[in-house]
Amino acid sequence: MAKPRAILKRRHAVQNIAKITKTMQMIATAKFKRAFDRAVAARPYTDTLTSLIGRLAAAAGGFRHPLLEVRKPRRVAVLAVAGNRGLCGGYNSNVGRELSAFRTRMAARGVEVEVHACGKKLGGMLRYQKVEVAALHKEFEDKPAYEAVDALTSDFLRRYAAGEIDELHVVYTKFESAARQRATSEQVLPLVLPGAAGAVADLFADEPAVADGWVDEGEAPAPAPAPAADTGGPQVIFEPDAAAILGELLPRSVRMHVFQAFLDAAVSEQTARMVAMKAATDNARDMIKSLTMLYNRSRQTLITTELSEIMGGAAALE
Repeated sequence: MAKPRAILKRRHAVQNIAKITKTMQMIATAKFKRAFDRAVAARPYTDTLTSLIGRLAAAAGGFRHPLLEVRKPRRVAVLAVAGNRGLCGGYNSNVGRELSAFRTRMAARGVEVEVHACGKKLGGMLRYQKVEVAALHKEFEDKPAYEAVDALTSDFLRRYAAGEIDELHVVYTKFESAARQRATSEQVLPLVLPGAAGAVADLFADEPAVADGWVDEGEAPAPAPAPAADTGGPQVIFEPDAAAILGELLPRSVRMHVFQAFLDAAVSEQTARMVAMKAATDNARDMIKSLTMLYNRSRQTLITTELSEIMGGAAALE
C-alpha cells in the first residue's frame, strides 16, 4: 500500500484537475447558451426563406438558374466543419469519421473529392491520414461570423456556376436537441426547388433524394411532396416578376443554409464540451473519494504498525 504522504499528494493533484474541469464546464455552459440562441434565432428566417422560394417557384413555372443545373458528378467539393480545440469528447472525431465515410462513398462512384476543412483538430486528423486538403480554415471559432461564412460560400457559388465543381456537400454535426447531436453529410448544390425531388431521383436513380435544397445522406430519401391544391385564395402579384426575385433568393438560400450548418456545429461543440467536462468532473470526484478512503486505510495501518512496535518494545523491556 502506498504511503499516506504520496496518497495525499495524488489527491491534491486530482482536486486541482476537478477545479479546472468544473470551470471549463461552466464556461462551456455559458457559451452553449449564446450559441444556442444564435442558432434558434436564425432558423425562422431560413425556414421562411425556403417557404418563400417554394411559392415563387410555383409562380415562376419553368424557371432556370445556374444553381439549379444538375450535372453528372465528376468533381465534388465537401466542406467539413469541426472545432479548433479539443476536450469535447468525440465531437471532432465523429466529423472525421463522417467525412471518411463520405469520401468512401464518392470513391465507390468514381467521383473526385475536393476537401475543404474547418478546424485545427480536423486538419491535424486529415494530415495524419495523409488526405490532401484543398483549404484549411482556422478562423471560425465558437461564434462564426456571417461575413466570413458568406465569403467562403460565395467562392463555392462562383465555382459551381463556372462548372469547376459539380456538387457541394457539407459535413458537420447537426444539433437536434441538447441530448442528441449527430455528424451528417448534406448536399447543398445543386439546389432543387420544392416539389422537384422526383425529377432528380429519376435522373440519378442511385443518388440520394433531395428536398428543399438539402440532401441528408445519412437518412432514407423522403418522398417528393405532392403539388399544392388550388384553394382559390387571392392571387399574388410579384414586382419584379417571380423569376427575377427567385434569381436573387437562391444564392441567399445557399448562404443561409451553410451559415446554419456553422451555427449548428458551434452549438454541438459546446454541448459536447459541456458533457465531457461534466463527466471528467464527476470522475475526479469519485477518484477523490476513493483516494480519501485509501489514505484513511493507509494511515490506520501505519498507526496500528507503530502501536504494535511500541507494545512489542515495552514487552521486551519487562
